[in-house]
Amino acid sequence: MKLLEKRTEEHQVHLRAEAEGNEVNKALEDAYKRLVKKVKVPGFRQGKAPRDILERQIGSDALFDEAMEKYLTQACVTLVEENQVPVYARPQVKIEQKEPLVFEAIVPLPPEIILGDLDALKMKPEQVEISEDEIDKVIERLRKQCAIWETVERAAKLFDTAVIDINSQAESKPFINQTGANVQMIPGMSFPAPGFNEELVDLKPGDEKKFDLTLPDTYGDKTLAGKKVSFEVKLKEVKQEKLPGIDDSFAKQLSSDFQNIEEVRNKIKEDLMAREKERKRMAFEDQVVDALIEISKIEFPPLIIDIEIDRMVRQYANRLRRSVQTENEFKSILSMTNEEKLRESYKPKAIQQIKRSLVLAKIAENEQFTATEDEVKEQIEGFAAKAGAQGEEQRQRLDTEEGKEGIRDWIVTRKAINYLVEKAQAE
Repeated sequence: MKLLEKRTEEHQVHLRAEAEGNEVNKALEDAYKRLVKKVKVPGFRQGKAPRDILERQIGSDALFDEAMEKYLTQACVTLVEENQVPVYARPQVKIEQKEPLVFEAIVPLPPEIILGDLDALKMKPEQVEISEDEIDKVIERLRKQCAIWETVERAAKLFDTAVIDINSQAESKPFINQTGANVQMIPGMSFPAPGFNEELVDLKPGDEKKFDLTLPDTYGDKTLAGKKVSFEVKLKEVKQEKLPGIDDSFAKQLSSDFQNIEEVRNKIKEDLMAREKERKRMAFEDQVVDALIEISKIEFPPLIIDIEIDRMVRQYANRLRRSVQTENEFKSILSMTNEEKLRESYKPKAIQQIKRSLVLAKIAENEQFTATEDEVKEQIEGFAAKAGAQGEEQRQRLDTEEGKEGIRDWIVTRKAINYLVEKAQAE
């Protein structure tokens, strides 16, 4: 292998090299030996097809790609070692030409971080206050949960529950047909079609009505998106919501632990305070770390931005997969995602996340923060306890070398954050 060029740009070393012909031939031969055991070639026993026959079967590009997958990995290791390049993350390899084989390895160098003056960071977290209005809103939500629905002899209004028989057709095919359906008439709902609940307004028990509505263009069944649906409904019953009074009886209805409504309000305030304190604690931590980033010098290779964005895109795909019912639905939504725009939207967050990780790692290094085995065990037990029924599964997953390493990183990072926050609040 012959080095053609070595240059350094933006904290990355670019190594261009030309492979020796015998190296490429050996890589191709090794690839043939691996593939011939996997690929079934008509007329030959498994693993016995000559190389030229196999190559015609799978294509020369497939053989070349298989060869390069292993060869380039080892070639990068050799290049880096021979040129004494310190590696921070996995190099990116690009093939420039096949004959002779010329490729470029982009090697990320370790970042350089010069922390700003920590003593100059002086800030205080916001005070947590819970208003009576916030408590009242929770009380109203609890009343809704405890509400009962009473039958009334009047015309239906929005926010009532209508008991209806419904028959409908879309494109001359049955759409929704149900007897005794309970429909809460919330305005603006798009199910079963936009405007459906509004069509029920002013109907009285025994009334029948026919009407047409159009499904939205974003309707899940693409064959019906934008199509007209013909409905026939018969109103059988109207129910209105009856909320409990805000009194001691309501308090006891919520829990036997409460004797009066004042105890309920106190508990709500306590819970709201705890959540708001946690939210503001996390926000203040981010504020302090971001303030340190602003006064620090941080240089890192652009390649790790792509690595971080890759991670964020995988997280997006995992969240999407968990939010849908089927794999086909997941693939359908994913296919409509503009990956280039998605990656570009993640870029600012990725850069800031990288900077946060780097400055916190630098603090941990300077202060020699470590994680003891007892601290690791304590965190594993804590995470397992929070997992509830999946606690044992969580414990087994974390009680591995890989899991423990992640816990150690988490503990050290928490120590760095706590140290920085304490410095910022010190008088």
